[in-house]
Amino acid sequence: MTTTAQPTVVQATSAADFLGLIPALIGYTPTRSIVVVPFRGNHTAGAARFDLNEDTDPQALASTITGIVCRIPDARAVAVVIYTDQDGHTTRPIIGALLDRATECGFGIKDALYVARDGWGSALTDEQPHPLTEINSALAAGRATTGDQHSGTEIPAPDEDRLEAVLAAFEDFGLADVAETDWVALAEVAATTRPEEIDPFDAASLIFALSRPSLRDIAIVQWATDEHGGERAAEAQAGWEHGEEYPTDLASIMWGDAPRPDARRLQSALATVRHLTALAPQPLRAGLLATIAWLSWALGHSTHADAYARQALTIEPGHGLSEIVASFVQAGHLPRWAFER
Repeated sequence: MTTTAQPTVVQATSAADFLGLIPALIGYTPTRSIVVVPFRGNHTAGAARFDLNEDTDPQALASTITGIVCRIPDARAVAVVIYTDQDGHTTRPIIGALLDRATECGFGIKDALYVARDGWGSALTDEQPHPLTEINSALAAGRATTGDQHSGTEIPAPDEDRLEAVLAAFEDFGLADVAETDWVALAEVAATTRPEEIDPFDAASLIFALSRPSLRDIAIVQWATDEHGGERAAEAQAGWEHGEEYPTDLASIMWGDAPRPDARRLQSALATVRHLTALAPQPLRAGLLATIAWLSWALGHSTHADAYARQALTIEPGHGLSEIVASFVQAGHLPRWAFER
């Protein structure tokens, strides 16, 4: 599942126009998916994408989707788009279930569309599908997208010179060096510096630290708040290790039950940790991949989060944060801030 929470003014005068805008709205061209677009008046309230599998239970999925849309403040109507590699008529059961549940919950229906192997159409108005070439992608000019919901989860190959420098730094430091590092300051570097400009020794220290759950959790709280939040998290972690209770407001960040983070900080941290993962020795990658999984989930990219979590679990079965993020995705659990304006 993927969510976007950015409100957008949809200037589409036809269903073909609207379908042309969907990839620009969510950032990719979905496949085997249900995309639900809630509306506040003529403004979209983001979008949510759900996997459409052969064994999907239409009634159960419709209830899940409608329950999520109900959490969006001031949403009064929805548009539904089904993407399938089968013929359009196969979408009727799930579209029918979605429309029934949405209507029962008081939502108006903007349209119920499908994009299928044999064309596109509206379940509300069309008896036969239209040619796929009629979808008006020109409206999204200047907002080009590539790939589908699975694209972008591969860790890029590292620059060889950069890799050599970071591996050399690994050989030059030990636990004592990491213990003496101001971790909060270093975590802030990860959120504010272009990944390739991070000093090789700092990059090696970040890789090592993010493989340690206690330091990783401090960084996550800091990236979701600010440097002061990181200092509080470091103090709370030290207190917890001595038997003190961990502050509820900090713990709630990890579960997504907190005020909306600055997406730019999370995106910057995500870019940095992806870069570091490409440089990391394989045994240390699970912790970094789990961090990427959490950041992806926090940014509303649950499909990516699940992919990264599974990569981590392949390296280290039973990895704690990876299992937590995977369970979030499996249960359709989204951070509270995904539903805020």
